[in-house]
Amino acid sequence: MNILSVDDNPQNRMVLEKALSKQYDITSSNGSDPILELMETHQPQVVLMDIMLGTNYTGYDLVKEIKAHGAYNECEIIFISALTSSEDKLTAYGSGGDDYIAKPVDFKELREKLKRVELRISERNDLKEMFEMASSTAFTSMQQASELGELVTFFTDNLEVSDLNILFENIKHYYANAGVTCCIEFRVAGQHEQFPKQTITDLEKEILELGRNAKRIVPFGSNLLFNSPNCSMLVKGIHANDEDVIGRLRDNFAILLTIIDSRVDFIEEQVEKSNIRQKALNNLKSQLTDDFGTIKTLCFNQDAQIKQLVNDLSQAVQLKIITLGLDEEQESELMCLVDETKEVVEETLGLSFVLEDKLRNITDRLKAVE
Repeated sequence: MNILSVDDNPQNRMVLEKALSKQYDITSSNGSDPILELMETHQPQVVLMDIMLGTNYTGYDLVKEIKAHGAYNECEIIFISALTSSEDKLTAYGSGGDDYIAKPVDFKELREKLKRVELRISERNDLKEMFEMASSTAFTSMQQASELGELVTFFTDNLEVSDLNILFENIKHYYANAGVTCCIEFRVAGQHEQFPKQTITDLEKEILELGRNAKRIVPFGSNLLFNSPNCSMLVKGIHANDEDVIGRLRDNFAILLTIIDSRVDFIEEQVEKSNIRQKALNNLKSQLTDDFGTIKTLCFNQDAQIKQLVNDLSQAVQLKIITLGLDEEQESELMCLVDETKEVVEETLGLSFVLEDKLRNITDRLKAVE
């Protein structure tokens, strides 16, 4: 423990030095030196201050100057003086003193006071250490809670995302908040898509390709490669020097990879469902096209047969009229009946064209579904 003794009497200074120098580092001053310069030079934990210094300043004045500086608030001040009245002691305490001892000095009493000072300093240091540790722990806890909150936010914000471009942009935003950048390979339905598409380097592409068969986490200096069955993430620019911070970031990024992996799993399921649906639709279109063609052919053949049947019937009636011996009016009525029948048949045949238009419209709508 460093002690500064301020007394204008050289004999008093010498006695104090002799009594305390074996246990403490003690420096003496007659009070004429600037007190703040002495404090800065020797950095004492204790100042033994005489009150009446024989200069323009008293010990009270010097202690007030020390306490006003702010940097030496924790320095213990013990006044040593022949002034022993209660008023003098209260004045000493009011000016910033922590303790008081009367002259002539009882060195046993002084040593006891210095032991108590050492104990107070030790307790203050312990409290400081505990406070710093608690502050550090609280800050780390707050930071971890914030980082966990960002992961939860990322998870909830991407629950409905089914587009890899949007998913990458959200991942990039997450890493930007962490002060790093990334490039990614998604593996979906047998296809490999790497991002960012415009700026990824050939070397980064190769590293992501290696991630398809690499272990889960691979370090590359200040970069980390994270791998899963559906995704590889190359995280770039982790410049933290604290191993605890690096470990926490690595854990967070591994959790992020798990979230992304499940999201890509979902996207792959959607792609597979879409492929199955498209295949089924294509099969349906093919079957309907064949069926429509068959229906069209049957309708065409049926129309031709009906036309032929009506023509044959008309000719047969005309031939029979001659042998039936009908008069002119009867013949006319019979031919009108035949003509009306032909008109009805022709109208019926026109429905085939309506049916063909309907089938064509169905085909066009199926094509639009693609």
